[in-house]
Order: sequence, then C-alpha cells, then structure tokens
Amino acid sequence: MIVLSQEDIASKVKAIGKRNPAYAEVIQWAGELLSETVRASGKFRPPQLSLGQERSSEAWSQGRSLLDPGELSLDWEQARALYRRLVGLVETRESGRRQVEGLLQALVEDQEGAPGLLKAALTSDLKAIETAAQALEIDPPVLTLLLRLSLRPALLDVARDALERLDLRRWTHGHCPVCGSAPILADLSGEGGKRRLHCSLCETAWPYPRLRCPFCENDNREDLSYLRAENEEGLRVDLCSGCGHYLKTIDLRELAGPVIVPLDDVATWHLDLIAQQNLEDEEANLSRAT
Repeated sequence: MIVLSQEDIASKVKAIGKRNPAYAEVIQWAGELLSETVRASGKFRPPQLSLGQERSSEAWSQGRSLLDPGELSLDWEQARALYRRLVGLVETRESGRRQVEGLLQALVEDQEGAPGLLKAALTSDLKAIETAAQALEIDPPVLTLLLRLSLRPALLDVARDALERLDLRRWTHGHCPVCGSAPILADLSGEGGKRRLHCSLCETAWPYPRLRCPFCENDNREDLSYLRAENEEGLRVDLCSGCGHYLKTIDLRELAGPVIVPLDDVATWHLDLIAQQNLEDEEANLSRAT
C-alpha cells in the first residue's frame, strides 16, 4: 500500500487529464477531494484492532477476511467533519451546487452512534446508498465517492495495521484479505501481465490469477472476456458471463502507475457505462433466445 503525497496526487491528476481531456475538470475536483483526505489523516483517532488467534490465522487461511467492516469502531466524529469539508469542495463546482443540500442531509440519521450512510459505505451496502441518493436527488456516484473518502483515513490506518499480520502471497480469493470487500479495480504489470486486485473499501492490493473471475471464481475461459473503450490504450473491462460481474482493469505496461484507487475509479466511470450496457445487451439477447 502506497502512502500518497500531495505531489503524487497532482502528478496523477495531470496524467489523467492529459490522457483523457474529457476528464480534466472532474479529475481535478476528485484530486482536491483526495488531497483533503490526506490532510485529514493525522486527525483521526487510531482504530483499535482486537483479533483472536483463530480469526487471524486458521480462518484467514480458509478465506475469511481478517476484519469484518461492520464490527469496526471508527472515529465517526472526524469522518463526519471530513465529509462536511468534502461537501464544501463539491459546492465550489457549478454542477455540484444543486446537490449540496441533499449531500448534507445524507448524514442526518444515525445508526448505533454512527451516521447511517457512512455505515452503509463501510459495509458496501451500495443499494442503500443509491436509494438515499435518489430520495435526496443527488448523483449516486458522487455520494458513494464522498462517503468512501470520508472513511478513507481511518480505513487506511486499519489496513496498514492489518497488513503487518498477513502474507498476501497465501491469499487466493477474490475478496479483500483485510476487510472482505469486493475489488473495484485490477491492474496488470510485469512479464505476462501479472494481475493485482484493488479493494473498493480499504484500497488493499493483492495478487490474483488473471484468468479467473474474482466474484464467482469461475476460470472457464469461454465465460471470460474483455472490452476496450475506443482509442484508449491500457484500459479495459474484464467480463464474466457466468456471474454477470465486471472489473475495470489498468494495464501498467501501457499506462504509468501507480494505481490510485479513488482517482483511477473516477477516471474510468465511462467504462462502468460500457460494461453495464454490455451486460444489459447480453441479458436482452438471452431473453429473446429463450
């Protein structure tokens, strides 16, 4: 796991904007949001991890992640404060001003001492976030991004602590070895294009076979395919027809790294649209065939 500096973020923002000018404005904004999480990192109360021997060794070797996000006790006060500062940065964008009221309302309700939607982000309950975003008339991707960034400083501390206990070479599963969340990105690097997955929550990266779906562990090559966006080298979407999931992938043999999850996710939102449309087309074709 890399420790980001403001220079790392600025360099990545510049590279993405140069690669795809259509993203120049939004990635500049995303970089400002990410920079705010770096500035906030020293303000969070360090998390307390209490792990039994069974959970940290035998259960982990059998595929159970080291931590259960739903059981984590984070610094909710600082997460709230960071969320509000991030909303303030949304307000500086003309296209974001209409959403500020709804974004601030998103953290009104508490759940067991924690803001309900922050808890939803922590447990990857994307359906709850999408439902709330629609009710508040705000963009679901924007709400999801702000919630995850609000938790980012605390979760990176958790992941760094947990990774000191783990040998990732022994982990053979598609979900995150630290928190159990699904991957949001993959990268390919080195001879033969070795693959790493990147966690959607704590940003942990771990090795995983290239020709295997991390969501259903299907390794039937007939079910695995990929799509590329037109005129974009180094970016693709890996598809699995077996389970209907997809994963955005960055080929670091063609694009300079490192992978910075929040920025690379935003800079590939168009790949989500391509993948979702492909899956809808396949489902429609299947319905017609039956």
